[in-house]
Amino acid sequence: MNAFRRFVRTFALGVLIVLVALGAGILLRDMEPIDASGRNEIAANGTVQGRLYPGDPQREAELVESEAARLDYIRTVGSTIPWQVETFEGPYRVPTSPAPTLVLPGRDEPYTFDELREFAPDTLVEQPDGAFLLSEHVVALPGAVLDLSTESPLTIGLASSGDSFVSIVSLGGTFTVTGTEAAPVTFASRDTASGAPDTQTADGRAYVRVMGGRAELSHVRFSDLGFWSGNTGGLSLTGLEDSTNDLLANAPVAPSDAEGAPTLTPEELEPLLADDQPEPGPVTATLDHVTSTGNAFGLFVSRATEVTVSGSRIEGSLVDGLVFHRYVTASTVEATESIGNAVDGVAIDRSSSSIGLIGVTSSGNGRNGISFDGQPLADGPSAGGTPVAAYGNLRVDGSTVADNVRYGIEISGGDGIGISGTRVSASTVGIALNHGARNVEVSGNTLEGQERQSIAVRQGVEDARIEGNDISSVDTGVHIRDAAAAVSQNTFADVSNHAVTLVGKAPGTQVTDNTIAGHGSTPVYDNAVGGRIAGNDVEEWETPPTVKSVLSTFLQPLTIVWLALALLLLFTALTGHRRRGIRHPYADRVPLTELSDGVMSPETLRGTR
Repeated sequence: MNAFRRFVRTFALGVLIVLVALGAGILLRDMEPIDASGRNEIAANGTVQGRLYPGDPQREAELVESEAARLDYIRTVGSTIPWQVETFEGPYRVPTSPAPTLVLPGRDEPYTFDELREFAPDTLVEQPDGAFLLSEHVVALPGAVLDLSTESPLTIGLASSGDSFVSIVSLGGTFTVTGTEAAPVTFASRDTASGAPDTQTADGRAYVRVMGGRAELSHVRFSDLGFWSGNTGGLSLTGLEDSTNDLLANAPVAPSDAEGAPTLTPEELEPLLADDQPEPGPVTATLDHVTSTGNAFGLFVSRATEVTVSGSRIEGSLVDGLVFHRYVTASTVEATESIGNAVDGVAIDRSSSSIGLIGVTSSGNGRNGISFDGQPLADGPSAGGTPVAAYGNLRVDGSTVADNVRYGIEISGGDGIGISGTRVSASTVGIALNHGARNVEVSGNTLEGQERQSIAVRQGVEDARIEGNDISSVDTGVHIRDAAAAVSQNTFADVSNHAVTLVGKAPGTQVTDNTIAGHGSTPVYDNAVGGRIAGNDVEEWETPPTVKSVLSTFLQPLTIVWLALALLLLFTALTGHRRRGIRHPYADRVPLTELSDGVMSPETLRGTR
C-alpha cells in the first residue's frame, strides 16, 4: 500500500507541473510586443536587401563616368557640326577609345540596318552562326531615326570583353526596333574571344540606351547587357539633362581603322566644340513584348513621360527589374512580368507620379515585389530649391505579387495610392504602408500565406482605407502602429494570432464590420490610444485555453462548492487512512461458523455424548 500511495502522489505532482507549464506557455503567447523589436515588426529599412551585386564597384563606377564623358563629348560635337562645317554631310566616326563611335546625324529618312552595315563594314560583321557582331559604339543624334526593324529573325551581338565594350545610344533621336513573335530582334552581349554572352560586369558590359527623343520597341529581346548604373544598366530610357563641361581634354581619342564613314581627327574636332547644347527633354516610349534577361537593370527609366510597357518580361536582373527612377510621369505598365530579380521586381522612386501597374506579375524577387517611394526629394530649403511636396497617384490593379523575400508591396510616403484586385502571397509582409503615406486605399485584394502580417500600417500613415480584402493563413492580418486607418468589411480566415492589432498611437483608427475567423487569444488586440472597435463578426473565432480563461471557467460559485466538497472527502479519506491503517470493513462482525461447528447431523450429536 505504501507503493500505491507513492504512485498517487507522483501522478498528482506530474499533473500539476504539466498544468503550470501549459499555463505559462499560453500566458507568454498572449503577451503582445509593442515596440519595433517585437516579432511582428521589421526594421524601418528592412532586414532583407536583396542578393549582392557580383561586380567590381570601384572599377565599374569609373567606367560609368568614362561613358558619361564620351557621350557628352559626342553630344557637343554633334550639336556644332551642322553650323560650323557647312559641307559636312552624312554619318561620321569619332575616334573614342578603346572603341570608336559611329555618329548618325539627323536627317529625314530613317537609318536602317542595311545602311548601318554599309557605314560600318568592318565593325558590323556577320558571324558563322548568322548573328552580327557590332564592335564599335553607335550614336544617333537629334533628328535621326535609327530603325533596326526586320521581318526575319535578327541577332546583334554587342562586343563585350575584358578590353572594351560597345553600346547603341539614341541621343535625342528615335530608336525603333520592330520584330514579330516568330522573328524577334535580339540584342545580346558577346565575348569576342569565346563567342558566348558576357556574364561579367567588373570590366564593363555592352548596353543600349535612349537619351531623350523616343523609343518604339516591339518583339525585341535584350540579354546579358549592362553594368553598375541605371544609365548603363542594359536597356535604359533616360531624358536629356544639362551637359556639364567642355570634355575635349578628358575625352580619349585614338585612330580608327574602320571604313565606310569618315573619321574626324582631334584637330578637326577642336573648333567644333561650343557651349551650346540641345535643350533637356524627357524621353517617351512604347515597349510591347520586350524581353530583358540577365541584364544589370532589367529596364531603367528616368526623366520620362508617357512610357507604355505591355506584354513584356523582365527576368534575372542583377539589381532591380523594372525601375522608374526620377521624374517619370503619366506612364503605364500592363500585363508584364518581373521575375527572379536580385532586388525589387518593380521599383518606382521619388519624384515619379501618375503611374499605373495593371495586370503586373512580380514574383520570386530578392527583396520586394513592388516598391514605391513617394516621399519628397527634400524636407526643407536646399541648394537646388527642390520641392518638398510628396509624389503619388500610383495605381496597382489586377496584379499578382508572390514569393518575394521581404515585402510584396511597399509604399513609402506619397499621396493618392490605390491597390486593388491584386493577389499578394508568400512574403514576410504582404503590403507595407509607412513613412507618412496619405490617402491610401487597399481594397478588394486577396492576401494569403504571409509570414508575419498581411498588411502593416505604421510610421505616421494617414487616411489609409483597408476595405473588402480577403486575408488568410497569416499570424496577424492587419497591424497598425502609430498610424491612422479604417479597417472595414474585410474577411479574415485561418488567422493564428490576431486579425487586427493596434499599437501605439492610432487616432481616428476604426476596426468595424469585419468577418473574422481563426484562433488566438483575441480577434482584435487593442493596445493603442485612439482606436475604435465595433460591429465585427467573430463567431468563427476560436480562443485556445489560457491561464486566465481556465481560471475564469472554473472559478464559478457552484464549481467552487463542489470542488471544496471533493477536497473535503479526499482529505477525510486520507486522514482516516493514516490513523487506522487498512483493515477489513467487517472485522467486528464474526460469522457463526467461526463461533461453532455449524449445523450437525443427529448421528454426529449422539456420537459426541
